[in-house]
Amino acid sequence: MFLTTFISSLLLSSCDDGHVDDPVYNDLTERFVVKIKGIFKNRQSWTGNYSVVAACFDGESSYSVIQKVLPSNATDSTETSILISGVPTNAETVEIAIVNTLRQRIATLYSYEIPAQQNPSDTIMIDVGEINVGMFGAINQYVFQSTVLNCSRCHSEDRAASNLTLTSDKAYSNLVNVISYNDSNYLRVKPEDSENSYLYKVLTTGTDEVSYNHTTMLADYPDFLDIIKSWIDGGAKE
Repeated sequence: MFLTTFISSLLLSSCDDGHVDDPVYNDLTERFVVKIKGIFKNRQSWTGNYSVVAACFDGESSYSVIQKVLPSNATDSTETSILISGVPTNAETVEIAIVNTLRQRIATLYSYEIPAQQNPSDTIMIDVGEINVGMFGAINQYVFQSTVLNCSRCHSEDRAASNLTLTSDKAYSNLVNVISYNDSNYLRVKPEDSENSYLYKVLTTGTDEVSYNHTTMLADYPDFLDIIKSWIDGGAKE
């Protein structure tokens, strides 16, 4: 009897002694609602472990605080509306972004900065117009046209190393199903076969026919090397 009374007293005191923290719940009344509309072209071209999403980021992390995958059932000419509710008030940007399976941002295709004085009771309305969100479009923008990688330094129309021009409007037609200038046994990009695509070979293992070492070009962008592989293996769609 004494033991039972002692245990009961101990349990009661442990709950009331002020050391047990109550759970903290977010106040969902202080949340933004975001409505995005636009035409998102080539969204069906994504394969592998990446997605194109409408997402919000807090400025502190590359991981989205909330996101929605762009619907893939609309045509390239159909305007799509995306509603994101429950956006936390610490969110700083609304973006159309490429993310991996961990919701980490790989690249931003469009960004809108949420005003500091945005009233949570007012819906944020964003018209993004028309955006190419395709897999090749992202590769073209973030790899071939990158000012950091500077592919056009050697692959411009005036200086087309290996007879390869990688300007924005000609990159696709000069890569896919085109015989390599350096090794006629390979296509530059052979759809559904990255291992036998000269582009992927140059970026990964290198080749004696190319004087410049391309294997280190994407060292700081490993996701894009994986995206290029997934793009080729998925059919190398434009």
